[in-house]
Amino acid sequence: MKTLKISIVALLFAFTSCGGGEMKEAETKDTSATKTETSATPGEANITINVTGNSMADMAYDPMSFTVKAGDKVKLTMINQNTAEGMLHNWVLVKLGSGQEVATAAIEAGTAKNYIPENPNVLAASGLAKPKETITLDFIAPAAGSYNYICTYPGHFPAMIGKLIVE
Repeated sequence: MKTLKISIVALLFAFTSCGGGEMKEAETKDTSATKTETSATPGEANITINVTGNSMADMAYDPMSFTVKAGDKVKLTMINQNTAEGMLHNWVLVKLGSGQEVATAAIEAGTAKNYIPENPNVLAASGLAKPKETITLDFIAPAAGSYNYICTYPGHFPAMIGKLIVE
């Protein structure tokens, strides 16, 4: 029981202390990194997200925000550019402001579920990408509004957070 308490405390410390340059969900900025990807086919969007940084201090999504149209069929390609062993990442689309709840529940979901909890705030999610691995995810863009995308691998949220804008 003592080991379990120490493990939980260690996880919570790692979960809340990593990433010096983190952004809060409500403060995710729309910057020049915002891009709208267009496809030759109306109603489709092809998006590429790069995961950069080989340490907890510099890991990030690039771009940190992008725009699609409501109802678009989105093909998201996530490229984990990391080379450091153990730098696994996923891409989880969540309702704005629910990232902390989802990331906390992800710890319990564990590796068997790619750290994706069964939670109504999760709108779309990828599997875990190992270093130098590329994964794709197809989903339908939700209703117009702003959403966050996060990495739910333990300790990566809130350092890894971006914004999806749906027009």
